[in-house]
Parts: sequence; structure tokens; C-alpha cells
Amino acid sequence: RFDGKVFLEKLRGKTIVIVGDSISFNQQESLTCLLHAAVGPNSKITTGTMGPYNSNYFQEYGVTIAEFYTRFLAQITTEKIGRVLKLHLINDYGNVWKDADVLIFNTGFWWDVNGNQKGWDFIQDGENNPIVRDMDRTLAFRKALTTWAKWVDSGVLNFAKTKVFYQGFYPDHYRLASINRLINLYFVDLFFISLLID
Repeated sequence: RFDGKVFLEKLRGKTIVIVGDSISFNQQESLTCLLHAAVGPNSKITTGTMGPYNSNYFQEYGVTIAEFYTRFLAQITTEKIGRVLKLHLINDYGNVWKDADVLIFNTGFWWDVNGNQKGWDFIQDGENNPIVRDMDRTLAFRKALTTWAKWVDSGVLNFAKTKVFYQGFYPDHYRLASINRLINLYFVDLFFISLLID
């Protein structure tokens, strides 16, 4: 059984950053609710923005649970032709993420969205390659994750300090069946518990 007080005690003084889309936001909120229920209504919790993050700070433990919203992990630049999703570049905020004690990443759902909702107008795979209107989305997703993995392995992170997780491709959460699957996945995948084991 998940024990929020034990979780906070083990992570005393640390910052957990959850990077991704609305699935990540929901998981940050869920974890915060679990922890709030564990420490009780009189515990001091500060909620707000911390730089680029939406964050919840548990003052008694010095623990911050923060979320950084991004759909793709890859960089989107605004150019004269429009928004260009650059598969070969990590999001500009990568230098901010690296200071976290725990980094949890997710991306997936938005890679298959079309039309005005997709969040970009053009796509580029490599600085010297042409900018195109679209490409095979599965391939684009794989290339962006490869860029992310290379960033993780590039030495920018101090693995003696920072633990890194990638959550995987979660279903959407707009239909009841998907919500039920997501809830089940969330509690099965409460890998946060693994952080308590040194």
C-alpha cells in the first residue's frame, strides 16, 4: 500500500519534475492529492508556478512535485513559414529539467493528432535536412525519442543525483474507457514507489 508520509520522508528536500502532456499534468495532480491526503489538511503546501513549472511544495518535507507541460519533448521553433517541430533538438527547457532529483517523461498521444490541433505546421529531421509539411508519424516519434535518449545520455544529467524515467505511451483520457484504462495503468505503474527503495 502506498504510504504518502514515507514517500515524502524518503524524498525529503528533493524535487520531482514530471515532463509531458496533460497525462503528466493529471499524474502530478493525482500524486499531489495522494500526498495531501497522507499529511492531512493542516500541512503547509504551497501551490503555484516555480519558473516554468506548475508546482506543489510540501513545506514540512521540502519536497516539490512539479509539472512541465510539453506535448513532444522535441523543440518547436516559430519561423516565417510557421511552427516547425525539430526532431533533432530537445526542448529549450532541457537545461532547466536537469536540476531535478527525479525526472519523469511522457510523450505519445499528440504525435498522431492531425489538423489545427496538432501543435505544429512543419517538421524537420536534422539541421541540414529540408523542412517538410509532414512525415510518417511513427518514424517522427521514434526520431524525437532518439533525440531525447541521446540528451539523457549526453552527460548533461548527474545520475548520482537525478533518476530518469520514461512512462511510455498512455491512452487518451477523453473517453470513459480510456479513463478507466489510464487509472488502472497509473496505479499499476506507480513506479514512484520504486523511488523509495535505495
